[in-house]
Amino acid sequence: MNNLKHLRRLRAYVLVLVLAGIGSSIVMNVLHAPDNVAARFVATLPPLAVFGALELITRIPSSGRAMSAFRIGGAIVVAGGAATISYAQQMAAIIDLGFPVWEARVWPSIIDGMMVVASVSLVEVVRKIRQLDSPLIGAPGSPALRRAVADQHEAPEALAFREAQANMRRESALAAMNGNGKVA
Repeated sequence: MNNLKHLRRLRAYVLVLVLAGIGSSIVMNVLHAPDNVAARFVATLPPLAVFGALELITRIPSSGRAMSAFRIGGAIVVAGGAATISYAQQMAAIIDLGFPVWEARVWPSIIDGMMVVASVSLVEVVRKIRQLDSPLIGAPGSPALRRAVADQHEAPEALAFREAQANMRRESALAAMNGNGKVA
């Protein structure tokens, strides 16, 4: 349970970093927007769209690989479009503030890069919390049942690696025994 408590605290910390990145992006976008309410409202939309897509991915449990892939693909499209628009707006705002062009090219990468790292981290932390918080994993039962439930959330490569390790252990145990079943 201690691990679950730690992961929940980590989720809150990572969410603060995501919100800080989104807030920074919104401020920079609004600084560059024309001086009217409608333009400033529109300038806030790209980072908010990324946050909305992220929230949908992290809050709604996966019902299957195809649907998860579709949601993640949609979020990538939203994030790509938002990043393109936001990058241009942030760069222009930084130039307007008097910074050199080379710095204006780097700052949006820092802001949006932090948002990307924090967003991916948030998805991973939520995934781990779901694994530990599943009612079947904590319930009494065989380790095989708990492993099967946990395996639903593992990548195929991780499952294949774990299976290969188990096979190597079995083969090593058989090789250590001579034909009569006794250890050599």
